[in-house]
Amino acid sequence: MLKKVVYALLALLVAYSCGVVTFRIFEPKTDANVVEESAYLDYDSLKEYVMSTGESVTHYLFFYSREDNDSVYVKNTVLATVTADTQMQIDKIIETVDITSLQQNMTDGKLSADWGISRYPAFAAVTVADGAPVVLNSLEYDGEIPLSAAQVEEWLRLNGLINSN
Repeated sequence: MLKKVVYALLALLVAYSCGVVTFRIFEPKTDANVVEESAYLDYDSLKEYVMSTGESVTHYLFFYSREDNDSVYVKNTVLATVTADTQMQIDKIIETVDITSLQQNMTDGKLSADWGISRYPAFAAVTVADGAPVVLNSLEYDGEIPLSAAQVEEWLRLNGLINSN
């Protein structure tokens, strides 16, 4: 009887090992189009980055937290729809600013104090005037009415990034 139990356990162990090895061999690879977190602008150095480019440059920023469901929705769904609708490489035009550390440290008010943005995810057109960063306009997420691709496309039109139709 003991032999049958040991053989049954060994058979289960072999079956489990085969399953794990098979999964690891055929495991789905990550999407090549996914932007690595390191490609995001760090919030703590954002002001210096904007200032370093001078007064002739306008930055189009997307304030994003990887731990916020609304941010993930806008990034993965809304921006993907805008990219498909406009045939533009949105990730090359709009720079993503990682504000996860602000959210984790419960210092969301710093975003409002620094950039005049009270809710996120948000888009902002920022330039430098008289030696200080200036927010030209912004588009903020509203919990009651989530951002749509049409709103983002309108914001892009407002900033002259796509032609008005």
